[in-house]
Amino acid sequence: MILVVDDEEACRELLGRILSRAGYDVVQAAGGFRALSIMDQSKIDLVISDILMPGLNGYALVARIRAKWPSMPVILTTGYLSQDAAKSMMNGSVDFIPKPIDPEKLFEIIHRRLSTENSLTADKPLLTTAARVKSK
Repeated sequence: MILVVDDEEACRELLGRILSRAGYDVVQAAGGFRALSIMDQSKIDLVISDILMPGLNGYALVARIRAKWPSMPVILTTGYLSQDAAKSMMNGSVDFIPKPIDPEKLFEIIHRRLSTENSLTADKPLLTTAARVKSK
């Protein structure tokens, strides 16, 4: 399941629809604290989060995720910070994709991150066959 975290409802809903149509199971959170609560209660395979959010921003969310789920794949998104600046801040521990999000680039990153043996569940694949074809 992919967790989408963004305080902007329109962005969160759009990304959720794009992922759902591609065959992914998606859950959404309007902020970092809610995302952590969902992660405590659900099996999450990957997190996609905005960086600039009130309360717990994307960087703080990543720090808390790393403390509890060190191998959790995380993709950060933003429309306000250059990708190079964002990468230097996180030392390569997460992937970045600028807004507006290019779905093909996003699917490429998701596929790469979920293809690692630590991220996939053996008994319940995250992708349907149709989604695997679309994401290549």
